[in-house]
Amino acid sequence: MSPEDAQPELIEEAQGEDAELEELIIEDTDIEATAAAASEQLEQSYESSAQVKQLQQELEVARQQFKEQEESYVRLYADFENFRRRTQREKEELSQRERQKYVLEILPVIDSFEQAQQQMKLETEREKEIHNSYQGIYRLLVDALKKMGVTRMKAVGQPFDPKLHEAIQRQPNNDHPDGTVLVEFRPGYQLGEMVVRHAMVVVSARDDSAESVPSVAGSTVSVESSAPTEPPSESGDVATPAEEG
Repeated sequence: MSPEDAQPELIEEAQGEDAELEELIIEDTDIEATAAAASEQLEQSYESSAQVKQLQQELEVARQQFKEQEESYVRLYADFENFRRRTQREKEELSQRERQKYVLEILPVIDSFEQAQQQMKLETEREKEIHNSYQGIYRLLVDALKKMGVTRMKAVGQPFDPKLHEAIQRQPNNDHPDGTVLVEFRPGYQLGEMVVRHAMVVVSARDDSAESVPSVAGSTVSVESSAPTEPPSESGDVATPAEEG
């Protein structure tokens, strides 16, 4: 074969080798691009992992701060509730003391009306008119005390209670249990559960002085002290003399 005939084949062979070389170059370029992309993704993954870790730390710090603020709020709320209750209690106690002071000023007037009622003897119409006029004022005072929550103690017949009663005398008496209130000299009053004024009372005491003396027929006769006057009846509420009559 002449050189001229072999030249096209060589050219064709060279072109084929160039094509293969280009393919290898393209493949190598693709591999490099893939490697670069993988490296970039790996770096991004590392960065994302670091960001996640940082976010987790920030979240933990935020949770701790929230917990501390929540505990602080709970303490603050408890302090406020205690302050509110203490203030309300002090306010109620102050109001109670003010009402007690007012009641103590009114009670002597009530006592005077009731003592006058017991001693008064109404004989003429004029005296009755004056009495009714005074009774109107008395009822106004009594109603005012009732509206304030003031009640009159029931003392006679009750066991003596130093929280409610003030004993001014002990009277020998075997007809009632020892320590029973026999007579009320001055009524006691309560404002709700609080004692405004103790009742002044006479309290029964066991009579050990009773003696037995022989009679002519040989029987015994018991000698006892005289019994007290039957105490007047009472009601638990503040009552007017007219109501008691």
